[in-house]
Order: sequence, then structure tokens, then C-alpha cells
Amino acid sequence: MYKIMIIVFMTIVACSATGQEKLEGRTRAFYDALNKGDSLEMLPFFHSNCRVKHVGMEMVWDLSLVEFLGVCPKFKSDYYSEDIARLEVHEFGGGLAYVDVYFDFYLEGSYSHSGIDHFCWSTREGAYRIESVYSSDFKGESPALETAKDMDVLMNKWHNDVAAFDYDDYFGFMTAEFIFLGTDPKERWTKSQFSTYAKPYFDRKSTWDFKTNWRNWYFSEDHKIAWFEESIATQMEECRGSGVLIKTDEGWKIAHYNLTVLIENEKMKKFIKLRRK
Repeated sequence: MYKIMIIVFMTIVACSATGQEKLEGRTRAFYDALNKGDSLEMLPFFHSNCRVKHVGMEMVWDLSLVEFLGVCPKFKSDYYSEDIARLEVHEFGGGLAYVDVYFDFYLEGSYSHSGIDHFCWSTREGAYRIESVYSSDFKGESPALETAKDMDVLMNKWHNDVAAFDYDDYFGFMTAEFIFLGTDPKERWTKSQFSTYAKPYFDRKSTWDFKTNWRNWYFSEDHKIAWFEESIATQMEECRGSGVLIKTDEGWKIAHYNLTVLIENEKMKKFIKLRRK
């Protein structure tokens, strides 16, 4: 039964990833057609009553599909061009999805500004097409993505919250589905279990104090998932930690953390004997 559940779960994840990849591919194909200035190639991407709205600093353009397609020849002449800087897909049930495209806009080959195109894709009468587009400019360039240094600040604070006995901030940084793997074989805690275990230590102000030696960061392509490996100085001497952070509507949250004690290979046999006692 457990194996069946895993297979079903993995199938759902794979199907979701495949759907997102297809939608990302269709969105990129739309921009290819846009930069060609080919209104006939672009037409099948839209529902017939789609509207394209651009919210500028001083005015708003609300264009029907026909009006928007009438602007497209300016892309064909290279007067306009739009490059994708980043693309994020948000799929929902019922054939509905949103795609946010962060773009750089060029006027006669020179950089003009950056912005975001917000696409709503929907299924109507069996056709999966663009329902609406909202576009807006940034005052400067596209918002910068978090760097490893930015993420270090978050993780260093999380470790320090324990040493500072800040129970609310420490557990507030965790997702609802957070899992903590400790050094003891029995230590696999959910957020609720871990908070119940740790609360007396916070109340007595007798928590632990981890200091980071080094940390490496890795990011998913859409920059919504980050994972890391780290070396930390603890009361157990040097340990290794690894974890996963997810970008939520409330900012970055930690979803998983694994703490391990280090043992040199040449000491492993003695360690195994010790564990068997």
C-alpha cells in the first residue's frame, strides 16, 4: 500500500511538472511569434475576446485582441523587441493557469525598460488559450533575485533565533509541513512535534547555539525553491546540515532540515561497535 501511494504521488508530481513545462514552452513560443511581428502566428494563442491591458506610469492602454495584433508589425520591423528575463508558471485546477513573465523591452535595439507580463490561460470549448494579459513596467530594472548572501542572512538568523530564545521567530520561519531530522535515529519531527519538544528548552533559556562555518546554496530555475548544505560548529563539534527553503506569499520559509554528526572513516568500525552496545 505504501509503495502504491509513493507511485501515485510521483505520478502526480511528474504530470504537474510536465504540464508546467508545456505551458512554459507555449508561452516562450508566443514570445517567439511576438518578436517576429507575425500576427497570424500569434492569433491561435488567444481566445477571441482576450484583452491586453498595459498599466503605465502615466496612462493605461486597454486593447482588444484586434487592436493588440495591429501593434505587432512594429516588432517585425525590430522597432520593438521583448526578451524574457524570467518566467514563472502557476497552475490551478479546472484548466486555469497564470504565467508571470519578467521581460526586458528594447526600442530600436536599445534597452528601454523592464517589466512584467501577467498571462491568464484558460480552457474554453476544449481550447487552452490566453484569456487576458496585464502588463506593467518597473521603475528600474527587473527586481533582483535573492543571492546566496541574502539567503545566508535568513539561515543565520534562524540558527541565531534558537540561541536568542526567540521561539516565535524560529518556528515562524518554518512551513506548516516542515520536517526536522536530528542526529538520533528516532528524531524525525514534524513542526508540531519539534515545537512541543523544544518549547521547554526555550522557556528555560537552555537551547543550543549553532555557528555557521560555511554554506553552499542552489536554486531552482524559477527561483522559488532553494536548497543548501552547511558546516556548523555545535556542542557536538563540527556537524553538517542540509535543508530546503520554499518561497511563499509570506517570503522564504524552511521546509526541511537534516542535522548530521560527522565521523571520520577510519573511526567508523569503532563507532559501529559503540552503536551496537
